Order: sequence, then structure tokens, then C-alpha cells
Amino acid sequence: MASLPQAESTEPVPRPPVYEQHSPDPGALLMRMARNRNLNWTATAKTFQAVTGRYWSAATYGGVGHGRIQVTPELLLDFSAVLGVASGDLAAVTGIEPPVASPGPATAGVAELIWDVRRLTASQLQQVSDRAESMRK
Repeated sequence: MASLPQAESTEPVPRPPVYEQHSPDPGALLMRMARNRNLNWTATAKTFQAVTGRYWSAATYGGVGHGRIQVTPELLLDFSAVLGVASGDLAAVTGIEPPVASPGPATAGVAELIWDVRRLTASQLQQVSDRAESMRK
């Protein structure tokens, strides 16, 4: 994956759609951090399910961003695993105490992978996916 050239930004970053413009609260901060990794609501739901085993609908993550769904310590831990930010650091910026547990070893490297592929084109991402799938066989 590192050998693939990353696409340079040619235009300014567009404003998120109106439905993804959140109020300034802990859930909004976490969802903006996910969006910075090119994870919209649907991609966030799919990624969290793959990484943590917890399934919430895309709209539920939208509710987190809009403050309708409370960020629990367990959810903060899930964000920590997906975003690659220490739960203590997320606790410091959100004011939510993390649980005593830490992300399991199965989540190691996931956040780095998400960060690495954020600027690949769709065809490059498909190449990476195809290659990973062929290695599983």
C-alpha cells in the first residue's frame, strides 16, 4: 500500500453536508475526527462493526454527532480503537472518563490502516482490497 501514490488534494476541502454539521459537543468532536479519516456515517458504522464487533446504524452515529446519543465510556473506547487516539487523550478533550479496559489486540494497526488509505483513489483502494482478499486464500 505504501508503494501506491497518494492523490494530492487539488481543491479545497468541501464543507460537510448539512446533516453532518454538528454542534460543539463531545460526540460532534468524535464524529468530525472520523470524518477527517473519510469515514461518513455509513463507513463509521461499518468500520466500528468490523473493528469492535458492535453494530449501530449509520443514523445512530449521526445521533452521536448531533448530541442525541450520549457518548459512553465504552463508545469512547471504540472511538479510541478506530481513530488511533489514546482513550486518555480522548477523555481529556471530551470530558468523558474512559473505561478501565483498553482496546483488544485485534484492533492493533486498524487506525493506522484507516489513516494510510484516506487519500487513495477508489481504484487504488480496490487494488489493496483485492490483494488483501487474495492473501486470505
